[in-house]
Amino acid sequence: MKRPLMRQNIAQLEALFETLRGDPGTLRQLEHELQNRHVPRAVTLLAEVQAAMSSAAPLAPAEVVPVPPPPVKSPAPPVRQPELWEQAPLPPVVSPPVVTQPRPPAPEAKPLVPRAAVPKPTPPEPPTMPVDDAYKLLKATPGSTWESIEQTRRELVQQASPARVSAMNAEKRAQLQAEAKRVNTAYGVLLRQRVGGG
Repeated sequence: MKRPLMRQNIAQLEALFETLRGDPGTLRQLEHELQNRHVPRAVTLLAEVQAAMSSAAPLAPAEVVPVPPPPVKSPAPPVRQPELWEQAPLPPVVSPPVVTQPRPPAPEAKPLVPRAAVPKPTPPEPPTMPVDDAYKLLKATPGSTWESIEQTRRELVQQASPARVSAMNAEKRAQLQAEAKRVNTAYGVLLRQRVGGG
């Protein structure tokens, strides 16, 4: 069944019910429409419509009374808000005049004198030691793992750490630091020998 009263609000349906309470056709349309609405006023009006239908004597079906559509409201004119760019214009920015001063004359170019070639400092050669001595100092052999060589180096160098030698006399300190340098030299020799293959 079509819903001819679908566009009517609840107040208009209540007014229609009050006006045409005795018309069974209108009551049927109202009942059908109100069964699709679930707001409290619609539920109350549905109960009233059903009560009126049960108390009204059955009559021949009447023609559907057209319900006038609600008045169309013209849309309110839009509120015009001031635009940001409609502010008062700012005064023009006047830059100070650019004063150009004459450039001083360029000094005479001096002839280029070639500089003597400055030799670049050569990095100091790493101290060398025979590979056999390096193995002896690090308590290793050519078959030792690299991890064991690194571990031995760490242990030997830590003996010259500042925390250990701070309480020693200057001679003993210098001796341990020299020994640590020899250990690092031996480590470098073995590293070059293993990485460089020589």
